[in-house]
Amino acid sequence: MNDTTPTDSAQGQGAGQQASLEESLDAGRHSMLDLLDLVNARHHSADFIGSRAEYVQQRLRMLALLFAVLVPLWIPLDYLLLNGDGFAELVVARVATSIAFLTVALWRPYPYHVGVARLRLGMLVLIPCLFYLVACVLLVDDGSPWALMSYSFYPFVIVTQLAIFPLTLLEGLLLALPVFVTVLATQFALDALGSSATVESLWLLALLTSLALWAQVNQLQMLLRLYRQATRDALTGLFNRRALMTRLDVEIERSNRYRRELSVLLFDLDKFKRINDTLGHLAGDAVLRHFSGVVEQALRRTDLVGRYGGEEFLAVLPETGSVRAQEVAERIRAGCHASPASGPSGEPIEFTTSIGVAQLAPDEEAEQLLSRVDDSLYKAKESGRDRVILAR
Repeated sequence: MNDTTPTDSAQGQGAGQQASLEESLDAGRHSMLDLLDLVNARHHSADFIGSRAEYVQQRLRMLALLFAVLVPLWIPLDYLLLNGDGFAELVVARVATSIAFLTVALWRPYPYHVGVARLRLGMLVLIPCLFYLVACVLLVDDGSPWALMSYSFYPFVIVTQLAIFPLTLLEGLLLALPVFVTVLATQFALDALGSSATVESLWLLALLTSLALWAQVNQLQMLLRLYRQATRDALTGLFNRRALMTRLDVEIERSNRYRRELSVLLFDLDKFKRINDTLGHLAGDAVLRHFSGVVEQALRRTDLVGRYGGEEFLAVLPETGSVRAQEVAERIRAGCHASPASGPSGEPIEFTTSIGVAQLAPDEEAEQLLSRVDDSLYKAKESGRDRVILAR
């Protein structure tokens, strides 16, 4: 005999519809965030920002070296076209430009520093823009029309080279802007600002810029997709264990080098097997996803958090001592009480977590740190669960 009343059935259907609606809204939010990721880097994770900066600088270094070699190779052609007029000044400009490109290529490496990557990209654009402007000013008085025409392709090369970098739409537009300003300034100096040739050049430049922007954004989208597949846990969206361990080693090396504080939090969801056994694995997955959101809301953007294994999670807190780390852990523990998860049918699922806390000791390695925080988590579980224990 079925004891379910019509009211209970209607409530269950309503809860299911509400859960489906929330999933649809969540999917819409993720799609919007994916689109925003291509417009600007504001929503990129700190780890992806560093990885992209390294990727950009690797390509930038090779391109700058190539230009440092190619720019002086044009000197014999300048000699033939100029017949000696303005040749010496152009040689000086070319040598200075080659040295500038070489400086950009050999810059002291800061592979994960996005600010350095953007500065070097800006120089990769401004150096040829400045050379183009100087060359046109020299050639308008001393050069032949053929020599001046041989430099007309420079702006197109400058915007086209940007297509090899995975950039956001905003970054691409900001880098293309100096090229348009340089062309307008040059045409103004040549008193040809309103000519049909100038309009045609600007139209072609805008077309090439659009193609370059399209290539940049597509590269960025592909890089984001590959990065997330390689580093993210499919269920929670947090770092997977392999990526988290890699980042932990980097943060430990940095903390030991500069004598900065570093703490880690190790979480374990209490009696999680009981949730799976009584409510089903879909309910367990909902708890894992919900808990990952609780942890992310309590952490800073510079902190790292990932799924350590099963129902265990690990958070890495740079520039954080044990006292502050305990406060963060207590806030997460309290957040689990204040915000139960929602099951597949919308039913609330209450859960708690036990947390181990450990601060990095001087010259300590990852294995030792993880062993200490694992011991503190074990003590939290043994002493009654739903509590925070600091490692000695």
